[in-house]
Amino acid sequence: MLTLAATVEEFFHEVVTEALTAKQIDASEPAGWYLVNLLGELTTTRLPDEPLGVKLAKASQEAGERMRSLKEVGDTSLVVAGFFAESLGRSLVDVDYYVSLGKSAYGQLARHLASAGRGSRGGQSITEVYGELADNFPRFVDVLSEVKKRVDFGHHDLMHLYEVWLRTRDEWVEDKLRDAGLIVGESRGVH
Repeated sequence: MLTLAATVEEFFHEVVTEALTAKQIDASEPAGWYLVNLLGELTTTRLPDEPLGVKLAKASQEAGERMRSLKEVGDTSLVVAGFFAESLGRSLVDVDYYVSLGKSAYGQLARHLASAGRGSRGGQSITEVYGELADNFPRFVDVLSEVKKRVDFGHHDLMHLYEVWLRTRDEWVEDKLRDAGLIVGESRGVH
């Protein structure tokens, strides 16, 4: 079903909310909005070209620059692991590498903000959001994988979706294939 949204944020808010529910993740509202904003930013910016491990290792000691670098490494790691995991099979590094980098970057960012006494915006602080992202990084990768699946459906050919369904037996993919007339009858629970 196609839903029209007035803004990119409204669209991603709906998709992220659905993905959090589908993955049964009880994220805080600020963490959910962080993902929404991250996805919105992706519509207008490119991922950095510099290797993230190098960027993390040489993050400047100047506080503002260090925070920007840590945020960029965390955000990029989350996006790469969530959206491009399939392509990492042809790479020298795998998803675990990006999970480790992202978790480390968000954790360092949360600790840095906490030690500096910064990051409070009323309610849950941005420091707590970065801590939540670090603590639950693999689960947030799963959320972005679910978002990708929901957003990218129109660009996948049905054979690719069918191959995904054969490997995963994912109910959402099965529903899309059923809607397209490729799977008939009840097959849930059959592996």
